[in-house]
Amino acid sequence: MKKLVLGLALSLASTAPMAQSFPSQPLTLIVPYAAGGSSDALARALAQVVGKAAGVSVVVENRPGGGTVIGAQALLAKPADGQTVLMMAASFVINPYLIKNLPFDTRKDFQPVTALASNPHVLLVSSKVPAQDLKGFIDWTKAQQGKASFSSFGNGSSGHLGFELFKQRAGVEMLHVPYKGSAPATMAVLSGEVDATLGDVGVVAPHIAAGKLKALAVSGASRSAALPGVPTFAQAGLEGFSSETWMGLLTRAGVAQDRVERLHDLFAQALNDPEVQKTLQQQGMEAKPSAPAEFARFLQQQSDQYRVAVEKAGLKPE
Repeated sequence: MKKLVLGLALSLASTAPMAQSFPSQPLTLIVPYAAGGSSDALARALAQVVGKAAGVSVVVENRPGGGTVIGAQALLAKPADGQTVLMMAASFVINPYLIKNLPFDTRKDFQPVTALASNPHVLLVSSKVPAQDLKGFIDWTKAQQGKASFSSFGNGSSGHLGFELFKQRAGVEMLHVPYKGSAPATMAVLSGEVDATLGDVGVVAPHIAAGKLKALAVSGASRSAALPGVPTFAQAGLEGFSSETWMGLLTRAGVAQDRVERLHDLFAQALNDPEVQKTLQQQGMEAKPSAPAEFARFLQQQSDQYRVAVEKAGLKPE
């Protein structure tokens, strides 16, 4: 019996350091967007903090293109050892509905690590639109009989599909005008070229503060700290609507669970760092860490939601 207990103790002692020693080599954080954007800024802030906590360097690797497909493929080209992670947003769950012959399976080839942060969308309307609140905007839109328009930061983007969900929920018809990025989509509303858009709070808050755009409602369970005077959609009379920009972390399927948990702990704790918090505030985002299983459920919920939006928009895989 003593030998059995001793053997078990030695076994536990030999495996425990293995879990604690990860990572012992530099980590790679793939960002599927160009350098300089909000995702890149958050990734670099996290890399500094995680690297210090883990005692290894964290290399940020920008792999833009293909609607984030190139970045996802770059992760899958690496060994399933947890040394490489991928920052991802809504495009991860939208792509299967829009891209024919996607070169991977989003449900089987990846493993959720943690949600990172989110930025609620705010409904913005042009100064040319007479409505002053959400109900007034819905009534005005219905009176336009399908001639009112909205912009988005890309065909099939979260802003586009979020607006499709809004149209469905509010019972209105509007023309979609896609732009290449949030800045031109916002400028289109500022100039009166289109009537409305769903924008990221951090991007559009200065325009709202300057009185150049009217903010009618913000998506989320509570009001945004950046826009305390703007009601939520529920408070404004439209229950059950949600749309946001979010970021999360994935690794390859097959990575040992203890390594996934270690990655979760490192990145989730890094979100509390003052410099990371400062970066989030600058982007109008809020830290939203979650356990791997919880993040997996969130991804499934988002996938189901966007499937409905894609069907509503009549979009077909290309």
